[in-house]
Amino acid sequence: MTETGGNLILDPDTRILHVLTESAGVVAEVARVAIRRHLIAGFRVAVASRQAVFAELDLPAGPNLVHIDVPVRSGLRPGDVGRAFTLHQHYRHVDVVHAHGLHAAALAGLAMTGLPAHLRPALVATVGRFSPGGAIDSAEAALVSRWAAVVLGTTDPVCERFVDEVPIVERAELITPDIDTVWEARRTRREVRDDLGLRAGTWLIAAPVELTDHDPLTTIVEAALELRAQRPDWRWAVAFTGAGRLRGIIDEEVASRRRDIILADGVSTVDIVSAADLVLATERMTAIDAEGIMQLARPAVFVGTERAGRVWGDAVPRVGSTDTRALLREIERLIDDPAERARTAIAGKRRVIDVDGADLIAGDLLDVYAAALPAAR
Repeated sequence: MTETGGNLILDPDTRILHVLTESAGVVAEVARVAIRRHLIAGFRVAVASRQAVFAELDLPAGPNLVHIDVPVRSGLRPGDVGRAFTLHQHYRHVDVVHAHGLHAAALAGLAMTGLPAHLRPALVATVGRFSPGGAIDSAEAALVSRWAAVVLGTTDPVCERFVDEVPIVERAELITPDIDTVWEARRTRREVRDDLGLRAGTWLIAAPVELTDHDPLTTIVEAALELRAQRPDWRWAVAFTGAGRLRGIIDEEVASRRRDIILADGVSTVDIVSAADLVLATERMTAIDAEGIMQLARPAVFVGTERAGRVWGDAVPRVGSTDTRALLREIERLIDDPAERARTAIAGKRRVIDVDGADLIAGDLLDVYAAALPAAR
């Protein structure tokens, strides 16, 4: 990712337009703080939103604050082209547009259509978690990629969506983390190990992989079968927690013949992942996703393609879909190195849960705006 920084200073006469579709949520929370503090600092600020949203922001009135009544709401709606045109008409009078949320950012990008390059403001988009595979979300993300100078993603996986297409992509500073599901174990590590029948000193490896016919599953099963021979001085248990049509075959051909390979029943995936010393992750998992494993702060190895593994970041090791030897090496390396396991676990958690003090956010956003102006296309 390209980061802002250096000696860029935002001109105090810079005209800033914020586009908001709502007043609640982690993205709007930051917008409220930033707008208030930028007004106090003397910047000229406009807010484009519904009247109700503007009122709920509870901003200090004054000559530097203008409200533009634009009835924008979250999600695609009839009339959005007209709302984008309203923004378009105001763009020649502003320098930086900061759109808060994917839909707001898509409208803000659409509003650039037809403006000569010298009249286009720099677009900064704060984008929260969304579904890149959904048709509407994908179309809106494409608009953001086309027009934004800066994307601030609320999680690193969001940033990954734009990093190859937008000049500057950074992690958004948040006051409250942008998480949809709060993943929490209900049973202690000891209870889980007792439920699985593990002896003291056993290394527990969780594999929440989908039990269907795909290469990463084959690689993980092969590694599980070879672990005992590779390091006979350690006690191993590999717990498969996923669902899928191959579950019965794995039970009959593998788990029923090996005490160190478990098809977990009666213990939740989240509890097993939380209790594990290491997690083997793939693009296709059941009962938990990549962000859930990161949120639980578990060290992991990703098995799959380079592209699919980008969501995990650089701290989590990745091995190819069919590279059993590489997977065995990574398992052994991490089990041998508790400090490295802790580092990868913490780095993963920060990719989805990372917050900052409100005092720092407003000032840092001014640096982002200063970087956005020369980066605007």
